[in-house]
Amino acid sequence: MVIVLCLASCQDDAKIILFSGSELNNESGTYTNTVSSTTLYLNGTPSTDIGIANGKGSYSAKSSDETVVTATVKDARLLLNTHDKVGTATVTVSDKEGNTVTLPVKVSYGIISFDCRNERISVTVNNTYWEDEELQKQVRTELASYSFMNGQKYCTLQPENVNRVLKESSKGKFAIETGNWEVRRQGTYLVKLSDALTGNWESTIEFTYDDNNEKHIFFLNPKLNNSSVRDTGPTPFVWVEDITVTQPVSSVQLPEDSKVLNVVYGSIWRLRPSEIK
Repeated sequence: MVIVLCLASCQDDAKIILFSGSELNNESGTYTNTVSSTTLYLNGTPSTDIGIANGKGSYSAKSSDETVVTATVKDARLLLNTHDKVGTATVTVSDKEGNTVTLPVKVSYGIISFDCRNERISVTVNNTYWEDEELQKQVRTELASYSFMNGQKYCTLQPENVNRVLKESSKGKFAIETGNWEVRRQGTYLVKLSDALTGNWESTIEFTYDDNNEKHIFFLNPKLNNSSVRDTGPTPFVWVEDITVTQPVSSVQLPEDSKVLNVVYGSIWRLRPSEIK
């Protein structure tokens, strides 16, 4: 029994572990920052380094496809670098006694996708929802055909830099997609700052469609009173577009100083690899 335990312990000690961060975290006997696979993004994160632990030293690394990613080792750190090519590769890390560990690596363009829960037209006065429900109903009926999402489910952003998605002046491509990720419309976007909606400087995203140069400018989570957007449940973000001028209402007399807003409720922001080559 003693011999068996010793052998098992020796094998465990020799098992190479890859980890994120500056050191391997061991909490209650469990490593909490181990790495079993990784994705690199050509638009902003084309390289990375990963820690190596628990082997017998003198580490080396080899990539199965060096046209996709190259791998080197320096000071017990695995250094991965891409080469402007989308694809996959397996990196094998070895120590001086022949122990190995493999790391699947995916190289892609990163996209940010969000699920649009619904889209609604609302009239506000002084940033507060106007309580005349009959007026709200008439305005929604007249503008029923107006939509940013056009009945689709997802919007994806492919930023030039995944590390600056919503920073001022960041830009990239966008696509409106179905529930099956089928692209219906696409174009470019640009992040700006504006105080036009509420008087407070806030981030906006300006979407420009490729097919007809149509533009939509959305404020991200603007400082409006809760009743002004009338969501039915918690949502990570609300995008608000002021369409007072671009979509004038003729069926009803609007209150003085009112705004007609197109409100998009969204959830589930996530970074994922693009399938576009």
